[in-house]
Amino acid sequence: MHGASSERGTKGQQTAQLIKTAARTIFKRDGYLNARMTDIADEAGKSPATLYIYFDNKREILHAMFEDFLNRVLEQGNPDPQGVYTSESLRSAVAVFWRTYTDFIPELVGITHAAAVEDEFLQAWMQIREVGVRQIAGRVKLLQREGLTDPSLDPFVTASMLSAMLEHSCYLWLGMNVEGIGRPASDDEAIDTITYLWARALGIA
Repeated sequence: MHGASSERGTKGQQTAQLIKTAARTIFKRDGYLNARMTDIADEAGKSPATLYIYFDNKREILHAMFEDFLNRVLEQGNPDPQGVYTSESLRSAVAVFWRTYTDFIPELVGITHAAAVEDEFLQAWMQIREVGVRQIAGRVKLLQREGLTDPSLDPFVTASMLSAMLEHSCYLWLGMNVEGIGRPASDDEAIDTITYLWARALGIA
């Protein structure tokens, strides 16, 4: 990104943020693949020329938005990354992911769509996903040592499968906001159901 990093001062930062906010609206409305720089400029109330001072293209805007998402995740942290899951801590972890996804729907749906056509975003998504899978796998190993989870299960495959359940549920019901059979009636129902299924699978229900 040639522009946002070279623009200095509060005004430049505010304009870059305004562009990202406009992009969130356009990505949510049209989808990342269909979004156009001219539409983002209109939403931001800026000329297309102003956008190009900060970002070369929509890919760079999405990349900056993804960095904001990563900073949010890092700020939240994980106070007990190696602790044994309990029903309460498991629900808390699922709820944090669900609500973070809710706050970053345009970014995460955009990255999902971009990953289908751009290797950069596929690799970025897989790297952040790997962090979560490794954390879950660490918990699975602890549960296996305590005799609660089937020791024949590969912890990383198990973690990846459980994570995929949560990720796709968020994408389907939050990101795409589809209607249809099986749609949870509320966030709490979704979080409670996923927590129950995970807990049963891991032997802690």
